[in-house]
Amino acid sequence: MQNTIRLFDLDSYMQAFDATVLDCTPDGDRFAVVLDKTAFFPEEGGQYSDRGYIESARVSDVREESGVIYHLADSPVTIGASVNCKIDFDERYEKMQCHTAEHILSGLINAQFGYLNVGFHVGKEFMEVDFSGPMTWEQAMELEAKANAAIWQNLPIRCWYPTQEELPNVPYRTKKALPWPVRIVEVPGFDRCACCGVHVAHTGEVGIIKILSVAKFH
Repeated sequence: MQNTIRLFDLDSYMQAFDATVLDCTPDGDRFAVVLDKTAFFPEEGGQYSDRGYIESARVSDVREESGVIYHLADSPVTIGASVNCKIDFDERYEKMQCHTAEHILSGLINAQFGYLNVGFHVGKEFMEVDFSGPMTWEQAMELEAKANAAIWQNLPIRCWYPTQEELPNVPYRTKKALPWPVRIVEVPGFDRCACCGVHVAHTGEVGIIKILSVAKFH
């Protein structure tokens, strides 16, 4: 099956779109719907998937396998049909804010301590980020202040795919070596990271970062 066109890479603010249904198969008590293109972000990189509707079918989960994105819906849709799709954007936008906030904070921690982000999870009430080294509460508060300074500057976020020739000359934060193509997300002066997620267009949209706790697990 052909790879799904990732509309969320082109426009993370897209709330509705039209697509063609390529496949629809039973999946437990739901139906796995494949579209030719989608703005639904699949569960990936510590961020849970978007929810919404394909026509009247409620989409409760989205996953990607080998380049194909599957929308788990509560009712079937007709293969070959042109369908209108809508995302629950309030929920999506909050994830965009959280993911951008994580980039700012992770970039600062990497620059100051050299730690890597080794775990990331966006929850309903807060997000958790795991790093490869410890820090004190006082250090965390200093980083919180620096992160909020980045937000107040309302910096533009850049997301792009460098060409195969450009990529070796683009320094970026990553946990492991990645083959081309690699999507880069940049917060000017604070972070440049390989990332597949959705983000706001300017840091000011994050609002504020508040660190609630710091814990050492190892």
